[in-house]
Amino acid sequence: MKQLLAALMLGTILSGCGNAPDVTQEKSSPKQETQTPVSIEKTAAYVPNPQLPDDRQLTSVNQSVSDDKGELTLKQIVRPDVTRTIGPIQMKIEEIKVFHARPSYGMIDFFHGFTHDESFDLIKTRVTITNTGEEPVTFNPVAHFKLGAKTEKTLEDDVYLESLATTYAPSETRRGNFGFILEQPLTSVELLTSDVLNENRDVVEKGISFSTDL
Repeated sequence: MKQLLAALMLGTILSGCGNAPDVTQEKSSPKQETQTPVSIEKTAAYVPNPQLPDDRQLTSVNQSVSDDKGELTLKQIVRPDVTRTIGPIQMKIEEIKVFHARPSYGMIDFFHGFTHDESFDLIKTRVTITNTGEEPVTFNPVAHFKLGAKTEKTLEDDVYLESLATTYAPSETRRGNFGFILEQPLTSVELLTSDVLNENRDVVEKGISFSTDL
């Protein structure tokens, strides 16, 4: 009888071991999606600006474009297509446009940080900047933007926010725009860049100015 009970108990134990999960097996983890933010200023492909409509198709005065961010109407355009060299920095000034802008309702709060008008004129400059040197340098393409004798804008007034004022790695190229709300009509503009600084914040090359009629 004792032998029979012992046999039954041994069978139960072995059966339980056979049904137990394999604790040595690794649990599979769900895959985690990695999201890489798109850099507006570094990508070769066009990336829409978060604040303003795409104006690339506006090539003639009085043309308009609109999307969910608002409407732009082209008032003036000039394409200097000139390249300026500031030490290791090469800056190509591709085009300057003046628009009448009418932001959508969803964008009003953003522009209220710059103006309380529901629509306004806006000047935009498109540039390509390359560090041709072998060391990183810091550069700002628009330290000052002179609009006539009395009005001057700085990077704090920029509505495009495309991070062009930054440290450029060797051989790095950034393309993008900077733009400012206007308070009066323009016939000319003058752009003054920052100095080019090295990693120790020493001046590598003094900034330059560029002016053009509109």
